[in-house]
This record gives sequence, structure tokens and C-alpha cells, in this order.
Amino acid sequence: MRKISIEQLTPGMILARSLYSSDGKTLLGAGITVSAPFIKRLQKIGIPAVFIKDQLIDDLPLPQVISEEVRNATIKTVRDIFQRVQLAGENKINAKEVKKAVSRLLDEVISNRHILIHMSDIRSHDDYTFGHSVNVAVLSIMTGLAMGYNELQLRDLACGALLHDLGKMLVPLEILNKPGALTDDEFREIQKHSNYGFELIRNQREEFSSLSAHVAFQHHERFDGSGYPRGLKGEGIHEYARIVAIADMYDALVADRVYRKAFLPYQAHEMILAATTHHLDPTIAQSFLQNIAIYPIGSVVQLSSLEIGIVVDVNKLFQTRPVVRLIASTEGQPLTDCVEIDLTRHPTLFINKILTENETNQLLYCTREEQCN
Repeated sequence: MRKISIEQLTPGMILARSLYSSDGKTLLGAGITVSAPFIKRLQKIGIPAVFIKDQLIDDLPLPQVISEEVRNATIKTVRDIFQRVQLAGENKINAKEVKKAVSRLLDEVISNRHILIHMSDIRSHDDYTFGHSVNVAVLSIMTGLAMGYNELQLRDLACGALLHDLGKMLVPLEILNKPGALTDDEFREIQKHSNYGFELIRNQREEFSSLSAHVAFQHHERFDGSGYPRGLKGEGIHEYARIVAIADMYDALVADRVYRKAFLPYQAHEMILAATTHHLDPTIAQSFLQNIAIYPIGSVVQLSSLEIGIVVDVNKLFQTRPVVRLIASTEGQPLTDCVEIDLTRHPTLFINKILTENETNQLLYCTREEQCN
């Protein structure tokens, strides 16, 4: 199974994962052979990428941190709550539904805590705000687990993470959705979402911990004091908010945006590390990054030997040293005998780069007859 952009999808390819609409309805089921009309339909409704079957790696198990069912159900909960605030002007959160969603996430993430996260595991086609909220919650739970949090701490953290951007629903839509640069006044209005979210959650003290409310209030504070709304610094920022700040930043980096393509996992990893010199808590960042795959399974890489391979396994302790299945020689010729190399056993061999999607497709789909059985 491999993820490709909709621009690279061609008739005859087979879906490896079902496709869902933004409201959770199935568009195409796994195992369906894609046709030209379906590709046009997917482009029209804005599906950015899909998972397809790939002979070279279809034998590999690709465990998911959360199932598609739980993800879709959680997105629906977030969407319903956020839209009731935005469109109906409600100021009361459905706490029962939030807690139910948090319980589902906790059950799945705790069960799969051994899995390194690749954002493709938890990202799907959805409105950015709603999907982002779910991603940030999953990443925050994984970080809390790595830091030894108990169940109560995880629940408070997850509630705050899931609702951290709720206040954006009270920001005028023309500012929230503005495609160009914001004026100073507009940026100040955007910044108010931290206060708005804090008040919405705090107003239900009997349902939500004040710590969850402070996640919404402080997730844009920065470790060096350069954030907002209060310019807090260091341990003056609650630990939950410091966790969510990292999760929020990472998920934004690896997402496609209107103004740029998504950064690759290893690039986002480096950017998070760089931010620990000023914006982010360096200790928490280490706990966060130990759960994120730098070279996710399925990545097509060039080794320092100039051979091309596919990452087929990752080592949580040595993330830069995955197991690579060789698929092309140093001259770029397809290999029929797929040798697997564990880079932890080859200290002089390194990953030079991850191939671009165009390079990968050219290599894999122009040489179908040469693929491994």
C-alpha cells in the first residue's frame, strides 16, 4: 500500500483503503479498481491523495494508530460541536459526546502505543480544522503516554487537545478563511480565539477540567515568551499546553496548505528540533519525536550507495536506521531479487534522500514487469 496524490492516480490502479467524504460517507471502497470518471469526480470534490495497492510492499503490515471508523466518528463529533458554536451561536459544548470521543481515541492509541506514527495513518480527506483537531489529540495522547501520564491526565490533555481550536468558530469567517495576508487588526482578531476557546470550556467547569481549558488558552504561548495571549514563558505555560503546542505545529507542517505543499516527516522532524532552541519545550519535544516515524514504512529512498529501496520496517530506538528493501541498482535498473538491508547492521550506509512522488512513480510504474512477486 502506498499513498499517492490525486494527480498521479491513473485508471486501473486499485484502492488499498476506502475513501470517505468529509461527512464520513464511503465514496469508494477498498479493493475497487479506479476508473477515469471516478478520478475526475475525486478531483472535483477536492480529494488530495489516496492509498493504492503496490506489489512491492503489499506484503507489509501497515498498522494504524487509530482506525478509519474511530477517526471518522471523532471528526463528526468535532464538526458537530464546532459548527453549533459557529453557525447556531451555541455556547454550551456537548460534553457527553466529547468524553465519548476522547474515550475512543484513548482506547485505540493506548492499544497501539508501540506503533510509530506516520501522519498518513491518522490523516484523511476532511476539512482542515476538524481533522487537525483529531490529529493534535492523537499526537498529544501519544506524547502523554511517553511522559508516563495516568488515565486522568491523558483524558484532560485529550479533551483540551481536541477542543484547542474551538475558539476559532467565534472569529469572523471572512478573517478565518482569508486567502491572503492578514492585516494587523485581523491578526489580533485571530489571536482572540485562544481566549474564546478558554471561556467556552471554562464555562462548563462541572464537565471539563480547568486544565483542558488552559490548553485552549495557552497553546500559542511559546517557551521563550514570544507567544500569545499573555507572553508566558518556560514552565509558566502549563505542561499540557506545551505538549499541544508541539502537536499543533507538527501537524500543520505535514499538512498540505493553500500556500505550500506538506513538508516530509524528516523535514518536519528537523523543524521541530530547531524550534526547541526558542519556541518549544525541548524535553517534551524529545518525548514527542520518539513516536513519529522519520522514514515511514513505504517511503522510497536513495541510499549512500545510490541504490534505491523501500522502507519496510522502522526501529523505534534508531529511527534513522530503518530496514530497506532494495528495488533498483546503483544504475537505476530494477532488481528482481529483493534484498532487505537493516541499516542498524550497516553503519557506513546512509539514506541520501527520499524520492519525490514523480521519481517514485516513474521508477515503480514504468517497470511493472520487473516488480517482485
